[in-house]
Amino acid sequence: MRKKATTSRFDSVERNADGSISIRKAPPRAQNDMGNTKAKGKRKKKPVAKIPMKSEISQGKVLIDLPLQTVSEANCFEPWQVKRGRHKQQQRLVALAMNPLRDKIRMPCKVMMTRFAPDELDAFENLPMSFKYIVDAICAIITGDYRPGRADSDKRITLACDQVQSKEYGIRIEITF
Repeated sequence: MRKKATTSRFDSVERNADGSISIRKAPPRAQNDMGNTKAKGKRKKKPVAKIPMKSEISQGKVLIDLPLQTVSEANCFEPWQVKRGRHKQQQRLVALAMNPLRDKIRMPCKVMMTRFAPDELDAFENLPMSFKYIVDAICAIITGDYRPGRADSDKRITLACDQVQSKEYGIRIEITF
């Protein structure tokens, strides 16, 4: 059962110069001011600027820009529900962008993923880990093998990743075949 915060007004007592007591109503507090409580207020999340979604198709090359914010899965300490939601969002957005282009991509191919973000990740461990679920979705769509852990081990697909500092978050998927 939650207790509802109430606003109250207390009388303030003052002594006059002649020693008599004067009672007057205290000014009302603001409605949002909770007074002397120890409850923390909710933090406001900063708005995140993301690159616009677009795709380009040319002879032997497919270029897709997606408004995804990637984080290193190796150094991420979040509840499993938050991680699962982020993974599903990444996989859905990749599938939405790549399913119409599935017939145009031939094997063998090279997949180059570029991360755009204001801060950089460690290029040896954290950068490839930030693309983990995106790689799974890309390889599953290209190969047509949707069994977990199988598609990204195909020898005909070469994977590479890079990062660029940018004010906006996003990723670029470049597939050459």
